[in-house]
Amino acid sequence: MNDTIEPQARTADVVESATPSFLTGLLLGGLIGVTVAMVVAPQAGDDTRDVLRAKAKEASANVREAADDLSRSAQAAAGDVASSANDLLARGKQVVEDARARFDVAVAEGKDAAAHQRSILENET
Repeated sequence: MNDTIEPQARTADVVESATPSFLTGLLLGGLIGVTVAMVVAPQAGDDTRDVLRAKAKEASANVREAADDLSRSAQAAAGDVASSANDLLARGKQVVEDARARFDVAVAEGKDAAAHQRSILENET
């Protein structure tokens, strides 16, 4: 069993596994923060609501920014995977071309050997 993993595959796995955990943590942290702010708020209700609205907008902007960062990371990982696949395809084509060339040489040598053997046998008779 091969325990080595391509760096691109590892990056894609990290991006896929981190997405739900990150978003869940972000949402839970936001809810806990809002709850604590409401409990310990020294301001009047209107002021507290204004502060909460501002914090909610800030949190929303942070979530958008984090989502954009995650999207860029995923796109970069996908580009790396596509590049690796293209490299692998090119190497595969080269292996096939090399094998075909060796096969053609072997066939030509076999034909030459058969012709040589035929001429020897014809000369003996």
